[in-house]
Amino acid sequence: MEGAYHAVMVQEAPTPLTPAESAAVDAQYKPFPSFSEWPTEVPRLDLWEQDREEFQSVSNGAADQDLARAQEVAMRAAAFDSGAIEGLYPTDRGLTLTVATQAAAWEQAVDERSEDARALFEAQLAAFELVLDLVTDRFPKVTQAWIRRLHEEITAAQTMYKVHTPVGEQDQPLPKGQYKKHPNHVRTSDGQIHAYAPADRTQDEMQRFLDELESPVFVNAHPVLQASYAHYAFVAIHPFADGNGRVARAIASAYTYRDMSVPFLVLAHQRDMYFSTLAKADSGNADSFVEFTAAAIREAIELVTESLKTAQAPQPEDVLDAFKQMYVVHGNLSHQQLDQIANEFTQALAQIAMEQKAALTLPDGVEVEVASVSGQNQGEPPAGFRSVVQPNGRWIEITLNSLPPAATGLRVGVDIFVATGSDTAATLLVQVANAPSERLRLALSDLQPQLSSVARHRASNFVRRLFGRALNTLYAQAKAKLHDAGY
Repeated sequence: MEGAYHAVMVQEAPTPLTPAESAAVDAQYKPFPSFSEWPTEVPRLDLWEQDREEFQSVSNGAADQDLARAQEVAMRAAAFDSGAIEGLYPTDRGLTLTVATQAAAWEQAVDERSEDARALFEAQLAAFELVLDLVTDRFPKVTQAWIRRLHEEITAAQTMYKVHTPVGEQDQPLPKGQYKKHPNHVRTSDGQIHAYAPADRTQDEMQRFLDELESPVFVNAHPVLQASYAHYAFVAIHPFADGNGRVARAIASAYTYRDMSVPFLVLAHQRDMYFSTLAKADSGNADSFVEFTAAAIREAIELVTESLKTAQAPQPEDVLDAFKQMYVVHGNLSHQQLDQIANEFTQALAQIAMEQKAALTLPDGVEVEVASVSGQNQGEPPAGFRSVVQPNGRWIEITLNSLPPAATGLRVGVDIFVATGSDTAATLLVQVANAPSERLRLALSDLQPQLSSVARHRASNFVRRLFGRALNTLYAQAKAKLHDAGY
């Protein structure tokens, strides 16, 4: 039966009890103590205050979505392991964190453990959401109606439970949101029977429980004391046929959420210690359970705090992506790769210029040379472009001369610049150094995987225009020289 607590998980009494035996066990029920009898000191209060201060400091500077995400991780961990503690499905620390962080394929990982594990978890998660509704004042206080609603939510995916009757063990439909109608005592690890509140006293005990939660001394108590007491008193009554442990942890979370916005986080691997400290409380020593509760809540606070710290720190993936953007521009090519493409195009453009020069029939007295030159560009790169850096940049120099008596000459530099970002349509810019309006723009698709036929034709036209204008300038200069010489 869920909610039984001892060092070893116990089961509902396997031997059927006669009505007389059941009545005798009912008489052994030890009512839960009043809150005035509960411990008044929080163990290691210094650690609590330290964790609380750090959480508040970190959360004050956190984005709303980061805070919500960090709290969601803690809630999902608490909800998932709440079912695992009761043996509803198996888990381990890795699976718990996979579910809590919603890592890739977490649903498949849960489904592999048990066919109904995910439905049970989602019901438990919905119950924790109901606790948040209470904390945010959608429900003003803990009431019997709210607790019954909480039980309905937390057992929504559970249809049956095992009942030991005078005629033997039976599977019966689980009454959801209804107090027990039959005894739910359990046999402990030493063979004894542990008595919970008799069915006919459950309503009165639940009212006494709520009266304690509304008492001024409880309302003003530390959240660790509130959570530990509310949990213990509730499981001492064991008001429902099944699901009591899950409901108890959810009720305890109402007080931790109100103070620190974290759940009462009990993980499955802590089950033995958890049940052991509850058993000690049942024997009159509640200090151990209060200490366990304090540690569990601090762990939840630390989990949320660390999640927030991580969210606020630079994310490795984002930084690496920034590196990638810094080194990579057009078409996922690095700057160095683009420089290489630029130099390859420069060589191709020089070859085109040499071919066109060879096709020209130069008259006597006119000389034209084409060279691919390594070194600094002749002109300044326009906005959005840069010079080629690696390997050494190259540019094209065209030299034109006329011989005496009309001796003159000029040099034309052709620069090739590379785009600095991916937001421009041009990858390369070909520009005449002393005539920047004369330019040729080429996209990456013009250059990769090789120089396209259209791009080559455009480059050829560019060179032809360049030769035409340069020769025209040379002709004008030579003519002026002849005129000055008296020809």
